[in-house]
Amino acid sequence: MAKATLSLSKKANPQGEHPILVRLDITRTNRPQFKSTVTVLPEYFADGEIKIPMRGKLNAAFRDELLKKKTDIEAFIASLTAISMALPEEARTRKDILEVYEVVKSVNPAEISRTTIVAKKKEQTAANAELVRQLQEARRPGVLDFVRKRLEGMKNGTIKRKGNNYTKQTLHTYTGFANILETFIKQHPFDWEDINERLIDEFVLYMENYGYMKKTVNKNLAVFSAMLNTAFKEGFRFKTSVLDHFPKLHVTREDKVVEIYLTEEELQALYEMPLSGKEDKARDVFLVGCYTSQRFSDYSRITERNISFHDGVGIITLTQQKTGTEVSIPILNDNLIRIFEKYDYNLPYINNNRLNDTIKVVLEKLSETVPSLKQEMATKLTLVNQKMEGQNRVSYKRNEHGEALVPRYRLATTHTARRTGITLMYLSKMLDSHEMMSISGHKTESVFNDYIKISGIELATSIAKKVAKAKREAEAKSVLLEQFGQMSAEQLAGLLELAKTGTAE
Repeated sequence: MAKATLSLSKKANPQGEHPILVRLDITRTNRPQFKSTVTVLPEYFADGEIKIPMRGKLNAAFRDELLKKKTDIEAFIASLTAISMALPEEARTRKDILEVYEVVKSVNPAEISRTTIVAKKKEQTAANAELVRQLQEARRPGVLDFVRKRLEGMKNGTIKRKGNNYTKQTLHTYTGFANILETFIKQHPFDWEDINERLIDEFVLYMENYGYMKKTVNKNLAVFSAMLNTAFKEGFRFKTSVLDHFPKLHVTREDKVVEIYLTEEELQALYEMPLSGKEDKARDVFLVGCYTSQRFSDYSRITERNISFHDGVGIITLTQQKTGTEVSIPILNDNLIRIFEKYDYNLPYINNNRLNDTIKVVLEKLSETVPSLKQEMATKLTLVNQKMEGQNRVSYKRNEHGEALVPRYRLATTHTARRTGITLMYLSKMLDSHEMMSISGHKTESVFNDYIKISGIELATSIAKKVAKAKREAEAKSVLLEQFGQMSAEQLAGLLELAKTGTAE
């Protein structure tokens, strides 16, 4: 408990009385001093307290006035002490204590008698703690300010995730959420106490009406949930049942932009395509992504330091930027080696947006000789494409369902390279899931399988071919068994002997 030391102010009022100063020794280095409203003549103050003369030596009314002043100063000290105990350690400053005292004084006037001061101190401690909470609540930032401040800390590294800095991709996702939340709050103002299930539904509806795809809506809901969980741990008050019932929209194929992969034939044609300048470099960097099954943030920065050779096998070793996962990728295609050699194992630099734009142009040119790239796919348009269409900057054909029909070459992005690599690995049937995931860097099969871009028709066709092959094999086996059943023992023995001779040879 803080120790109180009393002294007189040097400046007196017109009546010659001096205000009593109270110094609280909270810690050895935190000793704030407060000026009370209690004033007293110097002759009635000594040894750090008000001196009360004995009865009969002083006018009774004046003596009662001194007693009242002593009670008031004791109440003032008790309030300051109780407030300092209730405040968190970092807020035990003179300014904070005085602010809370002013609230206490207005809510519950300190008319405390000397005989009840001890009991009142306990009551005041509880009351002041609640007032402190209210004061802190009033000082807390609004929802958007909280999100912006936390995002700032994530960006400058003062807020970390399990001791590590947040990745660029995560910061990009959180920044996008903050921007959407800001526009939402302008139309639907709310604060912490307004957060409930209905508000979250309004946020979802707002994003849907704005044109965001369900996958993006779910991503923003996940960030919102994470922010609210952090706010709850930091003491912000809202309807916490929201945290246990945060929505997640069901995403179907029709809710996504169609994601393509390039076939082996298309990939080889792209490799052999004569190009020069920026298109040549963009094509080569894109192919590195296809042959390594990595994200753009990883395949675009491969240098000679990432490449080594073991027993004649080229190995690319890198740490994935998004997840921090270390992967070792065997070089399984001679085209990849030739691309590396072309640039002395240091790929040319190209940014994500430039590669996104250029690879579409390159594949459109390639579609003149590879018609499969012109195949039109029914797809949902991204928000950016919707805006461009609304501004008449682009136009799209539509099918009978109103879906946009887009040629495959226009659906290619930097991420198509990763999907292509993973899908072709799967179709090769040479590697098991563990081996493929060790290359791609995926931790779970569910996420890995989402990258395998085989359509339902392709999968159904594959299944039908397998079943037909199995039937043919079963029929052949049945015919052989029937033929064996018609053979004599001597014929079977001769056939067995022939088989042994063939094996020996």
